[in-house]
Formats: sequence, C-alpha cells, structure tokens
Amino acid sequence: MKSRYVKQTLARLLVLGVSVAAAVGLAAAAVHVLDWRVIGSGNVGGSCKTITPTTNGFIADCLLTSIGSSSEPPLVLGTHIGDGAYSLSVEAGLNPLTNTTAGTTPGFCFAASGTGTVTAANGDVINFNTVGLLCEEAARGSALQYNGTYRITTGTGRFADTVVGGGSLAATFERTTGGVAFIKIDGVLNF
Repeated sequence: MKSRYVKQTLARLLVLGVSVAAAVGLAAAAVHVLDWRVIGSGNVGGSCKTITPTTNGFIADCLLTSIGSSSEPPLVLGTHIGDGAYSLSVEAGLNPLTNTTAGTTPGFCFAASGTGTVTAANGDVINFNTVGLLCEEAARGSALQYNGTYRITTGTGRFADTVVGGGSLAATFERTTGGVAFIKIDGVLNF
C-alpha cells in the first residue's frame, strides 16, 4: 500500500520539478529581450527617387536604397549599438494604390519589401527583412515615405547565432539631388 503512494508522490514531484525547470529557463531567456531603437539619416539612391517627365513620379518595381553612417553628420545612433551605420534596400511592387490625400494628381503607394543591416560601433552586424508600404506623401513626384515592419534574421559578432527580434521601421526619402533619408527602427532585440 505504501509503495503505491510513494510512487504517486514521486511522480508528482518529478512533474513539478520539470515544470519549475522549464519556467526558470523561460524566465532566464526573457531577461535578454531588450528594447531596441536606431535613428539616423543617410543618402538616397536607387531608381524610385528618379522623377522623369514621362513618368512624372513613382513607377512600379523600382528600387529605393539608403545608407547612413556615424562617420559623417547627421549621425546614426542606437541602443545596444552605439554610434553605428545602417543600410536599407526596398523594392516597390507592381500594383499601385492611389494616395487620396493629394489634390488633382495624387501620388502612388506600392507594397514593398526588402532587406537591411545595422552595424554597431564595434563592427557587429544585425541583418533584417522588412515589408511595408512605400508611398509618395502627396502629389506625384513628392517625397517618399516607407512604413513597415522588420524581422531580424541573422547577425555577426555578439549578435551571431542567437539574435532575434522585430518591430516597426519608418523612413522618409527626399527626391531631390543630394536628398536625405531619415530612418527610425523601433522594436525588440534578443541576443
């Protein structure tokens, strides 16, 4: 009779011990989920920035790029990276939507996706994928805005093998000669 109760008690203690060990493991991993933000500015490149008399603005399947660095003002700053650098490349889709906020010649919006990197002051890199909406902010030919989300895919240095995270990415792009891009990456980082 005692043997049956002892076995049941030991089985319950074993289940309780495994549950506690799993909970402690999850709690320990959660300590490394950190708030992450990168802000900065850089150049504007690619075919989306070009305005020609024949297209009068934004064309489908164009590429928009931007690179920013702390080696030249304005700076790129971020939590957990210090003074750093970024690169962003997004490609517009094929089917436009009309931006109805403009008057007689409304600008276009396209679904867009791409990739990017953030480089920390010590050279460690975080790579990410992004998807969102790339729009002319007013009439055709006006500045571009990108609003999307990102997911961290890989990293190097201290971010190698274990980095994960995601959040929102917003950027604006001037379409003038020597135009400037402004970027804000906001989300969570776990490494």
